[in-house]
Amino acid sequence: MKSGAFFAAGVAFALLLSSAARAQVEITTESLSLHFGAQGELLAAEACHPRCADPDARRQAISAPGGIVSFADAETTQWSWVRGLETRESVLSFRSSDGREVTWSIPESGYGVGLTVQGAGALMLRSGDSLKPRALPGFGGWLEQVRHVVIERDGAEAFGPGELDTETVRAEWAGVRSRFWSVLVSADRSSRFRLGVDADGGPTVLRGGKSEREELLLYIGPVEPRALAATDPLLRHMMYAGLWFWLRWICFALFYLLDAIHALVPVWGVAIVVLSFSVNFLMAPLSRAADRVQQTVHETEARLAPELTRIKQEFRGEEQAAKIIALYKTERVHPLYSLKSLVGVAIVIPVFIGAFDMLAEKFHLMHTPFLWISDLSRPDAFAALPMDLPFFGSSLNLLPFVMTALSIVASVMHRPLAQHALVRRRQVRNMIVLAAVFFVLFYTFPAGMVLYWTTNNLISVLKALWARFRPVTESH
Repeated sequence: MKSGAFFAAGVAFALLLSSAARAQVEITTESLSLHFGAQGELLAAEACHPRCADPDARRQAISAPGGIVSFADAETTQWSWVRGLETRESVLSFRSSDGREVTWSIPESGYGVGLTVQGAGALMLRSGDSLKPRALPGFGGWLEQVRHVVIERDGAEAFGPGELDTETVRAEWAGVRSRFWSVLVSADRSSRFRLGVDADGGPTVLRGGKSEREELLLYIGPVEPRALAATDPLLRHMMYAGLWFWLRWICFALFYLLDAIHALVPVWGVAIVVLSFSVNFLMAPLSRAADRVQQTVHETEARLAPELTRIKQEFRGEEQAAKIIALYKTERVHPLYSLKSLVGVAIVIPVFIGAFDMLAEKFHLMHTPFLWISDLSRPDAFAALPMDLPFFGSSLNLLPFVMTALSIVASVMHRPLAQHALVRRRQVRNMIVLAAVFFVLFYTFPAGMVLYWTTNNLISVLKALWARFRPVTESH
């Protein structure tokens, strides 16, 4: 009996030690809730924007098997910890019996967390499945990826699954990001990071340990320019990474323009509509210049169309080509004159790409409703379908239909005065085909992006109406 009692007491004592070894420390700030393990590892976190106390705050829980941040060989020795409080920050210090040290400095606000290590071994950063969003069908899946991020002083790169050219990089910051949230680590100087994936395919970042004392910095928070810059201005490079510098300027210009509009119009959906009108207004001088170029192309096409039609009906092969070239020479028209019409496209496309990328990464659209749309960062999901359609998913998205209908109406109503009837029919046909392509492309895109382009198509319809009825108005 005594031996059995001693055995039970021994088991209870062992369980007590085991429980103490697994003890967790939780620290909650204005923006973060952090859970630490007994060896100084960061087990889990929750980031909130703008503040965790706000009932409508946007939140992201982050966790991974083995912890978000862990250290090699941390469990080979006995660790103890102490919690302190300095001016406007909490301090957690973990020390091992063989002299290793991990100290976390957590400020009351913001998303930057200080980390001081000495002899703690290699640092492993993981996000597990926590940052993976719900998959989107169709082309919308392009946006919903968890990627590696590498940030240097002159820019940043983001690597999707299978896109890594090299596994080891030297950078100021490295980590992982989803569309709206990120976990990054930086040293006090440029460091080497090894980028990889865990057993479940989640991105990981390994940073080799050093024996000397070293100060690191973590960012755990939203992909939002102001929040990023508050921790380190270099983190803004992560926004719209991969675009040419001038396209990034367009993205940031549209970002701040949308924020300025939202300050006056506090409904994000209405602000996006106003943004589309504002961009069209600001681009009006360039658009008018492009329209004048397009008009000269239409006039040339109308002048050449009858003779070109006759040549194509009466001649074939080399003789036809020779006759057409002779016609161009007689009329003093360059054979590539129609390329002038691309001037308008050259003006629209960069702004379109800028708006596309800006709205795709616009953090404030997440979980934001508008009309029947429950989340402007997701497809509008007007109604549920009775089945899951390949590519299109299980929801009926209404906005792409409205967008396409307006595009077709604008194409049919567009009637340049100098355009030949045959050329116009061909152009309308091509525009309808393009509208169908855009429908497939945009069907599973976030509603905020589709709303912007739908408004742009509505503006095209209004312009066509104005062009059609303006002569009647002026005649009075």
